[in-house]
Amino acid sequence: MLSWNMGKRRTGSLGLLVLALGLLAAGSFVQFDDTSGFGSSQWKLPLGVLAAVGAIAAVVVAWPEPKARLWLGIALGVVAGLVIWQDAVNDGFRFVWNQSEGELREFELALVMLVVVLLTTAGAALGGGRWLLRLAAYVVGTAVLSVVVTLVAAATYEARQCAGREEDCLAPLGGLLWGAGTVAVCLVAVVVIESILWAKRVRKRREPDSR
Repeated sequence: MLSWNMGKRRTGSLGLLVLALGLLAAGSFVQFDDTSGFGSSQWKLPLGVLAAVGAIAAVVVAWPEPKARLWLGIALGVVAGLVIWQDAVNDGFRFVWNQSEGELREFELALVMLVVVLLTTAGAALGGGRWLLRLAAYVVGTAVLSVVVTLVAAATYEARQCAGREEDCLAPLGGLLWGAGTVAVCLVAVVVIESILWAKRVRKRREPDSR
């Protein structure tokens, strides 16, 4: 009975994901030849809403069962890889974004974070160790913090230095530099945290020997 429920969750979540992708394609949210910048005029919004519901339902169905979560994470990882690949090589590629390419970058980042959370939490539940949960926290925390810092820094630069000369404004570049600096600081923090945890584990292993 348990294996049957596991199989149903895995099949159901993957089926919902396929359905969501199909609805996105049918609703013209996935395009490969739009260089006009106005591809959103072809969107069929009701199908987009149904696709979003299907994608959320796929995660909800898979979440209670680690193996279903693992399979969904792998499938979403493949989708994320294809989206990033097409984004890099095809100027006409559109995947649920309107006019700014930054929207697609944000979507890709959110999708990658979801994949990391699904895979790491599933791996931890299947015996991979608590370090996988820390990995998920590090990745998501770093990504969210760097995005927030980038947006705040860009808005600050624009307000203080770009008033009246928008054409020469380097606010986005300044935001990206602050975001990159945030990633570097987070990486240093991760190394420090993991070093402290490692030292504690070593000390605990040595305590029985000292007695």
